[in-house]
Amino acid sequence: MKKNDYIRLSEKYIRDEATEEERERLFDWIRHNEKINRLMLKRLEQAACDVDHDTEMRMYEHIRTSILPKNKQVCLNRSWRKTIRRAAVWLLPILSAWSVYLFTSRPSSENDLLTITAPPGERAEVVLTDGSRVWINSGSTLTCDGTFNHKERRVFLKGEAYFEVQKDARCPFIVHAGEMEIEALGTSFNVNAYPDINHVSSVLLEGSIRVNAEGEEHILSENEQIIFDRSSHTLSTGKVYAADFIQWKEGNLYFENRSFDEIALTLSRVFNVEIRFASEELRAVRFSGTLGGGSIRNALDILSLTSSMCYEMNGTTVVLYCK
Repeated sequence: MKKNDYIRLSEKYIRDEATEEERERLFDWIRHNEKINRLMLKRLEQAACDVDHDTEMRMYEHIRTSILPKNKQVCLNRSWRKTIRRAAVWLLPILSAWSVYLFTSRPSSENDLLTITAPPGERAEVVLTDGSRVWINSGSTLTCDGTFNHKERRVFLKGEAYFEVQKDARCPFIVHAGEMEIEALGTSFNVNAYPDINHVSSVLLEGSIRVNAEGEEHILSENEQIIFDRSSHTLSTGKVYAADFIQWKEGNLYFENRSFDEIALTLSRVFNVEIRFASEELRAVRFSGTLGGGSIRNALDILSLTSSMCYEMNGTTVVLYCK
């Protein structure tokens, strides 16, 4: 197959749209590709687990050889499919980064698009070809075209992501996120631009960013946040503790004066559940603080202890009502 075919297969796998035959072709390619094998080894070396070298190599070899059995007639049983599904969080960043490599290593045009998606309930980490790193939150999509890292580095975000941008004054890094355009030079910042919430925001952790929205331009300093209100079409800035806003990278959920309506949308994305309001007045209730990301029940328990809310959960459906 040509490189274009592998890109399409990687993207379909990331979006969980690949057929069984397409998955087999992709996994077969991974098993026999030395460059992506080196990438897998590097990923293992960076893993935050304390294992000895022999164990690490056995883990690597088991994953590499088991991704696709040599006899293609062998079907994966249910338990192995579950193992592969658990490994998705580990594999998705590799496939995403490799897709970007293939994408930018071939002759490209502005019309070529690469889309990297973190499905609901999952997160992804991507290393772009310029060395910049992007953490993509649940239910979010990052897109770039074939001109990325030529004269400029332009990406399009729907959802939430944290960026650590490599410095390159000759090649500006620009994020399009809803109504905001954010330009960065050697910067760490978070962007929240889910289409189903009433605002677009960015928080700066390190460096500086230039933000444009509705014809207004602001330059943010460290520990500063900018918010665009979609209802009033207004911009506001303020000082914050920026590290709080990237707790989602570690699986925690931080909210600052957010309505239960918006919190419910976030919980739905993170835990892949449906949340309904039996009591409409709960939608306007506001909450500030951190909800542990361990389980949906833990998060709901904290909310119920700090408000007049109760909940009932049946499978993946949650109903919120007043006490």
